[in-house]
Amino acid sequence: MRLLALFGLPLALLPLPAQAQDGEAPMSPAFLRAMEPMVERDTATSRIVTTRHSVRIGGKPIPYQAIVSELPMPGPDGAPVAVGVSYAYVAQGQRDPARRPILFVFNGGPGASSSPLHMQALGPRRLVGKGDALRLEDNRFSLLDVADLVFIDPVGTGASMPIKGKDASGYWGVGGDARGVSLMIDAWVRANGRIGSPRILVGESYGTARAVAILNEDAKAGKPLPDGVVLLSLSLGDSDGPVLSEVTTFPTYAAVAWYHQAIDRKGRSVAQHYAEALAFAQTDYASALMRGPSLPAAERRRIAGRMAELIGIPAATIEAENLRLGKYDFMLGLLGGKGLRTGQLDARATRAIADSRLRPPFDDPSMSLGSGSSAAIEAYLRDELGYALPSAYRSLNLGINFKWNWDKDYGGSYRAMSFAPYLKTAMDAKATMKLFAGGAYYDITTPLYAGQFALEQAGIPAERTTYGRYTAGHSVFEDEGELAKLSEELHKFVRDVSVSH
Repeated sequence: MRLLALFGLPLALLPLPAQAQDGEAPMSPAFLRAMEPMVERDTATSRIVTTRHSVRIGGKPIPYQAIVSELPMPGPDGAPVAVGVSYAYVAQGQRDPARRPILFVFNGGPGASSSPLHMQALGPRRLVGKGDALRLEDNRFSLLDVADLVFIDPVGTGASMPIKGKDASGYWGVGGDARGVSLMIDAWVRANGRIGSPRILVGESYGTARAVAILNEDAKAGKPLPDGVVLLSLSLGDSDGPVLSEVTTFPTYAAVAWYHQAIDRKGRSVAQHYAEALAFAQTDYASALMRGPSLPAAERRRIAGRMAELIGIPAATIEAENLRLGKYDFMLGLLGGKGLRTGQLDARATRAIADSRLRPPFDDPSMSLGSGSSAAIEAYLRDELGYALPSAYRSLNLGINFKWNWDKDYGGSYRAMSFAPYLKTAMDAKATMKLFAGGAYYDITTPLYAGQFALEQAGIPAERTTYGRYTAGHSVFEDEGELAKLSEELHKFVRDVSVSH
């Protein structure tokens, strides 16, 4: 159930290989559905629906309230232009609920609802299985035992829809989106008497940029900053362009080659092979790329040979490409001798190149755009949470993605975005703020080292940063074993934040 909206960059800007730019190539049906117009709401509503439940986590029953909240979202003149919807889970019987941490959770896109993290990772109920076997079960990996959870659908996603005759486009850009989600957080905290509770923002992919933009917008507005930030599959900028792009992606290529046994593992784990490739990328490889055409031929051959040992692409091919391999060069070349290509969101997935007839990036064998999950989410909201949706749940809205306003205050384009410095400013302003940064070895879309590089270059305090690395693809939680590891590490992080508050 991987969502295309989990991409770390907007679809319109994804690179296409020369051999795959055929304008006649078809789009997937799921993509076409994601491009359908939004179903607007008739009026602004402010319903709050509360139900009671229980879940067992860590062998203990956790009674909780589920609270679905609607919030009229104002336009420039203050009149409502949309209705924002959040889904909260509040544990009952706590000693001091006003001091209990709250996680405010959202996914990315732009144009994605909160449903992946809500219904597959952190919520008290979890969708498992596929197709006809798709079902709901209690989520033993949920964080509800250590924190209350609020999942937010930004305007235009999930059940958060514009109002008929109103212009909600102000929420479809970096700054407006961040201010809108911040407004939903503030409203929920006030309505539920939780002003004093520790707050943690949790975002995935573009949601990591959103989380940091919220820090920036809140700081400008003089609002209190959160106590912690969780960034998963980081998409923060600062790793694009010549040299940087190749260097930050190279260790991921090495991990993927290790997985497919396209290199000699020499008894090393993926973590060890990744570390070796990272050290090479930071030193010899970066230096060779910086020298460009002035690099002596003998040194070029040596570097190409070492690259071949680490990433499984023939040295001759690497030399012919001037030591620079684009993502499609690697994905089509690693297993090309077997007629296969790898995925991009999850490079463990493969498909016969001859069967990849969709227009890139929709030919990614690890991408399904969340097909089949929306009906299950709608049934859950209706039958268990008592919330009647005014229209179908919109897991993915690519109409937003294609027309996203990259906002001149944030660089004016995707390629110019640089979010990590805002995080540094926030952490400097609040000396107790902690960061968790998680990524996956087999994610070519938002490479593991790219996020780490952005944080390190911005000067994020290492002593307040926890890194999580997972043997998974872009959506770490799709691997149950890695979800268990993520849950364990986030449990510890939440407890640490609580102690510091």
